[in-house]
Amino acid sequence: MARTPDNDSTARSLVTGFILLLFFATPFAGLWSKGGHAWYLPYVLWLLVVVLLAVAHFRGRRKQDP
Repeated sequence: MARTPDNDSTARSLVTGFILLLFFATPFAGLWSKGGHAWYLPYVLWLLVVVLLAVAHFRGRRKQDP
């Protein structure tokens, strides 16, 4: 059976997933989704999630390279 490596990038991805849930699936989403904010705020939040995932991925790759 194949084992998955227990590394920091997996933990960072999980933390990023929790941040994603916090932004878009909790009552916190009501704070940024009300009408008084800029129209692009949801896109900025998605960009933040994507950047965090990319950083976690590339840091994990750099540690695995010999």
